[in-house]
Amino acid sequence: MLKEFTSISELRIEWEALLNNANVNTIFTNPDWGGLWWEHFSEGKSWNGLYWEVNSHIVGIAPMCANQDDLTLIGNTETVDYNDFVVSPEYSEEFLNLVIDYFIDSEYGSLSLNSIPEHSLTYELLPKIARSKNLDVTVNQEDVSPGITLPDSWETYLGNLNKKHRHELRRKLRRLEEVDDYKVEIISQSEQLQTYMNVFTGLMKMSRSEKMEYLTQEKEAFFGDISSMTSGKGFFKLFLMSIGDQYVSSSLCFDYNNQRLLYNSGNNHEFDYYSVGLLLHSFAIKDAIEHGMTYFDFLRGDEQYKYRLGGVDKLVYSIRATK
Repeated sequence: MLKEFTSISELRIEWEALLNNANVNTIFTNPDWGGLWWEHFSEGKSWNGLYWEVNSHIVGIAPMCANQDDLTLIGNTETVDYNDFVVSPEYSEEFLNLVIDYFIDSEYGSLSLNSIPEHSLTYELLPKIARSKNLDVTVNQEDVSPGITLPDSWETYLGNLNKKHRHELRRKLRRLEEVDDYKVEIISQSEQLQTYMNVFTGLMKMSRSEKMEYLTQEKEAFFGDISSMTSGKGFFKLFLMSIGDQYVSSSLCFDYNNQRLLYNSGNNHEFDYYSVGLLLHSFAIKDAIEHGMTYFDFLRGDEQYKYRLGGVDKLVYSIRATK
């Protein structure tokens, strides 16, 4: 039987331990990320946290909330690129059966799960379980999430690009190297972290109108808290490029589970001639290779620069069950 828990802090230690063995272990399902998300975006939602114990050990956690008639995992597609239940793989089927039974017995009319990655056992199992219990189920591709399996050297990475993209990247790198006063900084921990984040959000707003509209005051505050949390945990990597005394490009990354995740970026388009955005991302890739990381994740979205840098799509799904 599922049991309720009232706050993320109540199960933080058990949650982190369980996540290490979970089928989907991502920074977005980490309790620290979830706690900050709930702190910033819980207005109008009711908490529905559930967990399952076997032999006094927690083997499954469902950090859910309800918005009117809809039951869902905490997190939204604007701030969370991957989402899932936190569960030991060997207990996934039983746990998902319990979750569906809970939903059937609840007052809610729909169960909506967004940002479920293609390798998730939830994607594989939950639709079958829900249909077997006479629920209506729809599964849709929500987005793509390109990424690169990283080799052990920069030269091998370049060699893996197709001929056109390799030629273009090398040409753009040579052009930038002709600029005497360009510089790349990598910020991981700093007493001036908020100052650097202000540079990042300023460049985000300069990038395009959609990013300015996206970056509301609430999201900017969330970004600030996420940067502090991830910096303290050793996950935070902010890449900044300057030319002369002016910052021209930024790439906000998180290093988690031996992978680098490119969360967001911003550019000053006055410097597009030097391809500052694409090249700063390439420096982030090179740095990830040099630090022995296994994967570079561009996260959701099919922007063309991701494919020019070698990205290969993985799929992200939404699952909806209704009574």
